[in-house]
Amino acid sequence: MRQFIIITILFLLSTQAVAYNPSWTRTDKKLITALIGLNKYNPKEIAQFFIDRKGNKNDLEQENLGFGWSMRTYRIGGGYISIHATFFYYKDSLVSYSLMPQMPDKKGLVKRYKKWYGNYFQYSNGEILPFEFNKAATLQPLKEYKGSWPATSDKILHYMSPNSGTMYGYSGGGIIMQNRKTFLEIKDSLTNEQVILLMYSINPASRLTAIEYYLKNNARFARKEFIDKWIEENFIELPEIDTMYGCFRQTVETRSLFYPYLLSGPRY
Repeated sequence: MRQFIIITILFLLSTQAVAYNPSWTRTDKKLITALIGLNKYNPKEIAQFFIDRKGNKNDLEQENLGFGWSMRTYRIGGGYISIHATFFYYKDSLVSYSLMPQMPDKKGLVKRYKKWYGNYFQYSNGEILPFEFNKAATLQPLKEYKGSWPATSDKILHYMSPNSGTMYGYSGGGIIMQNRKTFLEIKDSLTNEQVILLMYSINPASRLTAIEYYLKNNARFARKEFIDKWIEENFIELPEIDTMYGCFRQTVETRSLFYPYLLSGPRY
């Protein structure tokens, strides 16, 4: 009986081992080894790594954030994993980036992949964490903002950054959009000064949502000519923006999306 149990265990272990695709693991190891050989504190080196491996147009997403800012997101597919990176540019100068590694879904491979990644990334509760270079550059208003900074929470700063989601609207695919969901979490505590600050976010969806909130609650704000001018500048500077129609992401004219939504969207 004991011999039977041992044979069964060995059989299950061997079955599990061959269940992993060796070609996929080799591809992943090669990708990870190449990545961790780079200086992650040199954003241009990291960017070139992803540019050189851009297999097709689907591996790159580019987005104009307006007022000189743009965002480029790359994906390098491996076997069991893919690695993503998002780069933020101001007037074509790379100022910040985030690097998002991935672990395989198969738990039996996690220890092996963690060894390959080494100390290049940090972990929290067993989860591998993104690496963010000069994140502070995206946690501030556009240079066009001339006012003084009101007191802000980490949630407000996060909402101002493109990391809170850059699609403008309310919902898509049956769920609330990431940017809108984050706004709903902070809207009840916003002061007038914070709302105006949000209207100068690097994130265009955050700017438009703050403008929408301002116009829907104009009775609580003193009418200021510079704000009206700033609202119009946003439509000129960012003529198109991404939104969701059903389950599909689409780029539409900003003004034609905003004003009907302003009239028919949720009241705050």
